[in-house]
Formats: sequence, structure tokens, C-alpha cells
Amino acid sequence: MVSKAFQKSGFSLVAVDAQKNKSTIFQFRFDAYPKVEPKPMIFISADELFDERKRCNPCFLRFAEIRNASEFQALPWMTQYELSALLVPAIDNAYATIESSGREHRDPAWGGFNYKRQWAGERNLFGNSFTGIDESSLKEAIVGAYRNAGFIPVETKAGTRASAQLLTFNFPVDPAKEGGALYTVRIDSQYDVDGRCHPCEITEQYDPYQQLPPAGLSGIASRATLDSRFTAARSAAYETMRADLERHLRPGSVFSIPPTQAALGSPRPRPMPMPVT
Repeated sequence: MVSKAFQKSGFSLVAVDAQKNKSTIFQFRFDAYPKVEPKPMIFISADELFDERKRCNPCFLRFAEIRNASEFQALPWMTQYELSALLVPAIDNAYATIESSGREHRDPAWGGFNYKRQWAGERNLFGNSFTGIDESSLKEAIVGAYRNAGFIPVETKAGTRASAQLLTFNFPVDPAKEGGALYTVRIDSQYDVDGRCHPCEITEQYDPYQQLPPAGLSGIASRATLDSRFTAARSAAYETMRADLERHLRPGSVFSIPPTQAALGSPRPRPMPMPVT
């Protein structure tokens, strides 16, 4: 049943290692994605207790393990995305077939079929992911979105076609004074042969507990509204980026706005004491 289910989902059976008083190990190879070598190897163990007629009494099927998963972390990101979009649903489908085929043989004393589908849609490695756009155009759109929302561009670290670079901004604590809260956008990038994003992924980086410039008497009112102004400006910047860049999103992915952290300007939490044993 296990072998048939995985073969139906695009896997090739490599071996079944059955040893006395040990778990049986099913080894499968995923051949449905020809771009990678070596192929993903899937190992599944089953603890089998048989009656006198060699029937399960009971048998326990464990979760699948991608034995050589670490080898694929060095692949280009787009290749990793394509492979995951095929491999993970294929494993889910195999378990769904096992659940359906084995329903009449399931021991009711052990409850329902204990497997949760692992594929929940495309997930980016870093943040919002864009392809096919020039790096300079991407940075221009990001800087413009934050500038129009009230952030002040400070500097850009790293040059053209860097694997990682930082766009740094200040958000004014007191609009009448220079300086403010430090806010950074990180761009992690890989490129195609024409030098365009393939993909480029952006993430925000800021410390809500950072030490802010002194407010002074004139800045007390501005400090009281700091977090609400920052939250509104941040949301406006993201919405502008959504409108300007959504057409360049990596296929299958969606534009997302990460949840906010603590209120900007909050006191830093005290470190938790180490437990004494």
C-alpha cells in the first residue's frame, strides 16, 4: 500500500529494508523534477507487528523524511521554489492515498489518520519576492515608496548586483528636528543572465526598542503620536510598493505585509533571568 501510493505520486521505489525486530525502511526517489541531481530521496519507516497470518497487528507508519534535504539548500532560490512546489504536494498526495486505501484497516482504538498536509502554498525564503525587474528599478520603487510615506532616505550599502544590500531610512521623531528612528530595508538578491532579479526579496529591519533622540519640550506632542504616525507611514509605504511592484511578484507568491512588532519607542523588555537548577 505504501509503495503503490508513493509510486502513484511520482516516486520510484529504490529499496525496502526489512530487518527482524527493526523498523522497515521504504526508500523512494523523486524523479518528477529533472533539473536537479542527485534526486530527492524520501525515507519512510514503518513499525510492523504481525499476527500468525503475517497481517498487521498493528503496524505504525511514520512521517516521511527527505534524507538529502541539506543538499538542495545550495541550489538557486528559484530552483528550490520549483522543487518544493512539486515535491511537498507529492508527499501530501501519497499520504492522502494511504489514508484512503487503508481506511477499512485502521484500528479505531488509535483514533484518526495522523497526518497534516505540509503544503500550504508558496513561501518565500526571506520576504516579498520579485522577478524580472532591474535591481535599480526595484530600489527606486522602494525608496520612492518610503520617501512619499514620510521616511527620510539615509544611505544605501552595497553596490550593483550585490547578493545583499541595505536601504537605510530615518523616521522623524520630531518633524521639526533632524534625526529619528532608524529603519532599514534589506534586499537579498539572485540574478538571471540579463542581470534582472531572479529573485530579489525584501525584508524590513528595525528595532522598536531603539534609543530615540531626546524629545525636548517642543517634541513631547510628536513623541506621543510617534507610533501611530510610524504605523500609518509604514502601511502607506507597503501599499505603494504593492501597487508599483505587484506585477513583478515571483510566480505563485503573493505580496504580504509583515505584522508589526512592539510599539516604536517602547522600553526594552528586561531579560528573563536564567533558571536555577
